Amino acid sequence: MFRLESPQYFFLILIIAVLLLAWNVAAQRADRLWSRLGNAEVLRRSLYSPARSMLWMRYGLIACLSLLTIAMVNPQFGHKKEKVRAQNAEVFIALDVSQSMMATDIKPSRLSRAKIWIKQFTDRFPSEKIGLITFAGNAYLQSPLTNDAATINLLSAIADPSIASTQGTSLSAAIDMAIQSFASRDGYHKLLIIITDGEDHEGEVMEKAEEAAKKGITIAMLPVGTTEGSMIPVQQGGNTDYKRDQQGQQVITRPNLELMQKIVDRNGGLMLSLDQGMDVFNKLQEKIKTLLRKEVSYQSFNEFDSFFQWPLFLSALALVSAIMFFEKSKLQS
Repeated sequence: MFRLESPQYFFLILIIAVLLLAWNVAAQRADRLWSRLGNAEVLRRSLYSPARSMLWMRYGLIACLSLLTIAMVNPQFGHKKEKVRAQNAEVFIALDVSQSMMATDIKPSRLSRAKIWIKQFTDRFPSEKIGLITFAGNAYLQSPLTNDAATINLLSAIADPSIASTQGTSLSAAIDMAIQSFASRDGYHKLLIIITDGEDHEGEVMEKAEEAAKKGITIAMLPVGTTEGSMIPVQQGGNTDYKRDQQGQQVITRPNLELMQKIVDRNGGLMLSLDQGMDVFNKLQEKIKTLLRKEVSYQSFNEFDSFFQWPLFLSALALVSAIMFFEKSKLQS
């Protein structure tokens, strides 16, 4: 199979064409000027090397530039699929920073407990590449995949509802951001952990969960909050109040466990629980091992061999040959 890695460099052919045109226009103009002074051919031979050497010099430069353009485009051949074993998983943690995460049915708050869990996760999985997404009404990439656990812990520690420009809880936006942020190469070693109370206000979450599965992304849902629920604290004028509905009644927020279960069922992922304590990490470890074993059977990639070296070598050869021929013609003239 043949392909061009950087076809955009073909625009340099236009520069070569413009150079040729300018060269011909200049030569014709010089001929007209020399014709006024006498025999143009005699004057050209007296001022420059023989006309034939000039012609070869021109051809050599054109060949040099053309071959250099081909080298920059980088023709590639080959199409090889290989089964490979991924050494580590890629994990994105999507942290819900909506206002409902400030509820205190889990002490000291849902969000604070989620941050503690993230620190525990990075301590238990130091070799995995981890990225961080925060989301509320929209999703935000806080850190791409990295082995720097300290960065993930720092960014999660300072996350709060104030960093979200739009409130709400859009699980579909979080999944979509993860789809965009994972590496594009094929594979089943990608895990998205969503830490949320699951109060989704967007209708596309099931479609996004299915799309993630098609791209090899396994979703793990980690709900925070109790089934009894809690009021949502809000700051007003330096005082703490609680979010109220249009009738003035205090809003009670509860984790939407049913929605989260539907998401993992559609995606083929898994449901986690804070109540499992440290066992939740064992469950995740088993899931990651399963993903990496699956990777041996399913991950493949295309491998192309580059051949830019040959046109690059011929370009240099054409340039050297043109210069040597030109210098030799000057000595003979």
